[in-house]
Amino acid sequence: MSLASAGLLALVLLAQAHPAAPAQPRLYRWRDTAGQVHITTTRPPADAEILEGPQAPAVEPEKAIRPDKVRRSEDRDGHRQPQLSPAQQQAWEAIDHRLTEARAGGDKQTIEAVADALFSHCLWGNGLWIMPAVPLLSVALMGLLGWWLALGLRSGPRIPLIAGFLLLGFGFGHLLLNLFLYQPQAVRLRQNLELLEHHLGTSRDLRDAQRTLLQQRYQAMEEAAEPLQAPWRFPAEVEALRAAMKQVMVEP
Repeated sequence: MSLASAGLLALVLLAQAHPAAPAQPRLYRWRDTAGQVHITTTRPPADAEILEGPQAPAVEPEKAIRPDKVRRSEDRDGHRQPQLSPAQQQAWEAIDHRLTEARAGGDKQTIEAVADALFSHCLWGNGLWIMPAVPLLSVALMGLLGWWLALGLRSGPRIPLIAGFLLLGFGFGHLLLNLFLYQPQAVRLRQNLELLEHHLGTSRDLRDAQRTLLQQRYQAMEEAAEPLQAPWRFPAEVEALRAAMKQVMVEP
């Protein structure tokens, strides 16, 4: 299976394609005459039974862009795992099987491609791709309001008034960005990545050091998603989590 196909395999876990991403090859999920389920980018044979793609296992589509409250990370044993449908379980098992093959062949690129594809859709799928425009819209609207109010004033206070409204727009935009983008992204990433921990293509559980590393990164990401944090902190923590997950996935 090619690197691109491996990346597409991870996207089977999620309900909708990224609206802003380039067109991807169609993904087929089908059952052969022996009853085995396959996920391929090539058209299934004529005698195959076409199956519907699974829905997102971690975040329901109707809640994908709502500002769900992010809880502080706690002991992993206390984290509530989402309930998966049979179709979703089969999708995770397919990824587990593909990672097993990649691990046996020493195919580090394929392993990392699966992680990148999952991160990409957790971050931007289900309409989240549009949310970075919210701060720009907030600044533009508040700046326009400030300019309109300044029209009735003398020339002296106009610039401070407009500047004040622009700063207010930036503050509102930052708050909306945290509530409607960063927090949903944090929810989706944690839930999906904790599922991925159990489908890494190995027959063993994570080592204590690996689990501790991921828990630290989950907690740092959740803290960075809070409204009073600097806007650049959350993307930095996501990249740190991505690097940690790849490290755990590639390690023997």
